Amino acid sequence: MEKIKAVFFDFDGVIVDSLSFWENLFNKVIKTYQLDATPLLKNDGINFTTHEAIEIMLQHQQRFTKHLYQDIIHWTEKFYTDNFHDHIKLNEQAIDVLKTLKSNHIQIILVSNSSRQQIDYAFQEFNLSSYFDDTISADDVKKGKPNPEGYLKALEKTNRLKNEVIIIEDSTTGIQTAKNAGINCLIYKNENYVNEKNYIDNLNDIYKLIEIKT
Repeated sequence: MEKIKAVFFDFDGVIVDSLSFWENLFNKVIKTYQLDATPLLKNDGINFTTHEAIEIMLQHQQRFTKHLYQDIIHWTEKFYTDNFHDHIKLNEQAIDVLKTLKSNHIQIILVSNSSRQQIDYAFQEFNLSSYFDDTISADDVKKGKPNPEGYLKALEKTNRLKNEVIIIEDSTTGIQTAKNAGINCLIYKNENYVNEKNYIDNLNDIYKLIEIKT
């Protein structure tokens, strides 16, 4: 393997613990706006950004209008900020890893299905900006994960070869995205992959693959 020169991180489930938050948000928005989640459930409900999921549900019910769509998006963004500190927790281990990577001049990019507004808010609240060279949100791509566009954009920004980069993902969708992008991936704390060679349950295991001083 080539020396790793850049690391691409997913956000939810890796940098922050937020699974229960997103489950709560979707349950609330579906109830509040009487949405039908059937088209999402057929795709495990995780293969879309929030914006894509809302549009798909509205189209499914033949209720899509720009006004209603924007109203729901505004509701989700407000729900995010209002409930952020009660339900989204920073992975302290991730901070130590980011500091070490940064001190060893490893390029770090966040690639997330979260919106730009959500990422910017989280970065401000958790003081994360200094650790990342760049961020790519759902608003920066035409299609979110599992479409590889986000990771391929990150690759362009680093000007690195694919074998000089590694992705850290926790979800099935994110893992598939890395495969679609043709970039090696470490699978973080996903119980469905514990027997895989690239599975890790500790972010410090990243150091085994990168020639850096810890």
